[in-house]
This record gives sequence, structure tokens and C-alpha cells, in this order.
Amino acid sequence: MKKVNMVKYLMNILPNKPKFQEYHFVQELFRHPKYISMNKNEKEMFYERLVNNNIREENIKPFDLFFPSFDFKSILEGKRILDLGCGIGGHTISMGESWNVKEFYGIDFNHENIVVANHYITKNPLNTNYYFTQGYVEKMPYENNFFDAIVSHDVLEHVRSVEETLLECIRILKTNGYAFLVFPSIKLPFEGAHVSSVTKMPFMEWFFSPTTINDAYNEIINEWGDELNWFKPTEETKGEWAVVKGGIGVNGTRYNDFMTAAKKVGFSYVSFVKIPLLYVSDTAIKYPFVKFFSFLLKPLLSVNHFKDYLTQRLVFVVKK
Repeated sequence: MKKVNMVKYLMNILPNKPKFQEYHFVQELFRHPKYISMNKNEKEMFYERLVNNNIREENIKPFDLFFPSFDFKSILEGKRILDLGCGIGGHTISMGESWNVKEFYGIDFNHENIVVANHYITKNPLNTNYYFTQGYVEKMPYENNFFDAIVSHDVLEHVRSVEETLLECIRILKTNGYAFLVFPSIKLPFEGAHVSSVTKMPFMEWFFSPTTINDAYNEIINEWGDELNWFKPTEETKGEWAVVKGGIGVNGTRYNDFMTAAKKVGFSYVSFVKIPLLYVSDTAIKYPFVKFFSFLLKPLLSVNHFKDYLTQRLVFVVKK
């Protein structure tokens, strides 16, 4: 209890509360009273703004930055690709149009996300053919050997089983197909535990267990008034999978966990891409000199222990 109180105290030094905003989309917006009160036309205009903002965010900080050795347009042009955890589809659309993909599929567990994505592609002229489906990545509705490649950004930390998800990836990938996977370690000092809705305090993940952070988070949100009920966790994010090893709605996967799972399911090739803290970040885009200092951390990423603590994201390339 003393540790929980200490973490709660630290969180409250730099407190935060969620707001209804159209930038930096979070799916809890669909539970906000302002959204619920919209009529059909207002919701459709809202969808357009959300996806357009999503596209702009991807254009500013593209997925490609995590894979400096790969020319995705030359690799994926004319191919059939899956975005594993596509959200409202803006990032998918930005990648598809940039890479000139032939067919880009997206899967996401949230029904409203898929409604938004499908609305957008029916209302806007696009070069790539997009197909968005609601579903769970541990059991996907696609045929065996269906995709040339899979991409995924900030999703694997949320799945209920990384191993089952990777098994599905192997099943639906064609032979010699690649998956390009990006997600934060639970030890990422900037939002590894996904508690930015209550605090802006960094580095807690380095010094406190996920369970302690989780308990402090829950105490804070339980003190919120009814006006913030729209953001509080639902049954989808309360299960044991989300709190025993991880933070809020995350599974706690670290570098060694992923490597073990990837090798167990039978990928023929697994490669870790070294992306130091802040190297691919909003901070580095706003202040480019930050990348120089970030790059100085790169040699440390050859040591497994530091890969969870000093990477901006865990970045992997795997091959079937």
C-alpha cells in the first residue's frame, strides 16, 4: 500500500485528465456524451475529421521511420497487406496510398472503429482497395497463405495472447511473407503502462511494478466524477490478462517474451531493429537535434537488458 500511495503521489505531481478531442484519437471517444448526442449527419462529419487527422498524423510520423533499412514502396507495391489493429483506418490509408499497395486489409476488435473506417473509404476516392473488418487478432477471418505482408503499430501490447496472435500471422502469411511489428515495451518510460490519461509523469515504469502502477491508476480514476465515466475502463480492459503483467489494458510483453513466442511459433527469421528512446517521436520531429542525443543510446541496445528500457518501441521484422 505504501508503494501504491507513493506512485499515486508522483502521478498527481503531473496530473492529467482525458478530454474530448479529435486529434490523437482514442476509441473511448465513442462513449463520450458529446458523441452519443450527435445525429447521423454530425457523426458522419465527425468520422471524416477523425480519419483525416489520423492520416495527417501518419504522414508526419510515418511507420517507415521505424524501419530505416527498408523501402516499403518497392517491397509492398502491388501487394496484399494486412494492418493488424487498424483502429479507424487513417494510418492504414496513409500507408496504402504512400506505398501504392494493391489491397490493404485492416482488422480491429472495436466495432465503431470499423464503422468509421468503412464510412471513410466509401466517401473518398482512393488508389488502393481497402477492406476493414471487425475481429480479434488471435482468430482472424482470413484464408491460409493469404497476405504478402503484415504491418502492426502499437497493437501487440494489447492482445490477449501474443503467441496466439503470432500463430495466426504465420497461418495467414504467404511463404516468405514478412510481418513488420512495432509496439512499446511495458518498461518504456514514456507511457509503457498506458496511464497518460491520469498523469504525465515519466519513468515510473522503470521503478515500480505494473501492478503497483495499475493500483494507483485505479484509485485515481475512482476519484473522478461522473463526467469522466466515458473514459473509465470497461470489461474489455479489466481481465487478468490486462493487469497481472501489464499496465492499463496491456499485456506486459517485453523483448524476451516476444522473441520466445516468435521462435516457438516457427518464424524462419526474427530480427530486432534498434530504435533508441525518442528517435522516432513527436519530440524528435519538433526538435530534430533530439535525434542526435537519442542515437548515442543505440550501442546500448546490443545488450538485451536495455532493449526494454531504452527503445522508443520494440521493433521486429519476422519472416514465415
